[in-house]
Amino acid sequence: MKIYLDKAKGKSYFYYFGWTILVFLAGFFLIFFLIFQARYYVKRTERIEFFIAAHGLKENDIDSKMQKAFEEDGLKEVFVYSYLEDDTNIYNYFSANGENADFVVFSETNVRDMQDYVPSNYFDVTTLSNDVPSILKYDLLQIEGGSYAIKIFDGASEEYNSKYIFSDWIEFTKEGKENESYYLLIDNHSPNFDKQKNNIFGYKTLEYLLSEMVKPVQ
Repeated sequence: MKIYLDKAKGKSYFYYFGWTILVFLAGFFLIFFLIFQARYYVKRTERIEFFIAAHGLKENDIDSKMQKAFEEDGLKEVFVYSYLEDDTNIYNYFSANGENADFVVFSETNVRDMQDYVPSNYFDVTTLSNDVPSILKYDLLQIEGGSYAIKIFDGASEEYNSKYIFSDWIEFTKEGKENESYYLLIDNHSPNFDKQKNNIFGYKTLEYLLSEMVKPVQ
């Protein structure tokens, strides 16, 4: 017995129903994608972001500890962007990954370089001190009449640095390069500092960070 395939009929079938099949498949994959996204997508208000420009990070799990401390409150991720502060492309990296980060660590040189940008984009940190009392334990950087950055490392004072343990997390010094101070800035456009929408992970994680990094009194 010979079986003859009607190629013309097959072509005609796909001509009339091919688009229907493609639309069905596209719809199937779209539904699958939406289910996957709903299950695994981390909302911006469930994530804390750091942008750190120094000389590298050390093996310290402060970010994972922070996430664990607030996971029952709904914090799902703490993400750290780390770059070398003397990289010639540092401001390009900052434009891509730092402008929307909740917390930014920059050297004093970098902060001064963008001091015209700072007042409109970062908190005067004294306005946060009622919610984040640990701010008052640190020296602050004055820019245009406000205190816009928290000193987390002093390039000239070991006495100051001995009070804190940020150096256990961030590499602030580099052989052959003069030491300088480093500061923490807080993004005033961060959705995690929006009390009206009850998004307060910013306040909680900032207090946690600053208090955890104070060296215990011996």
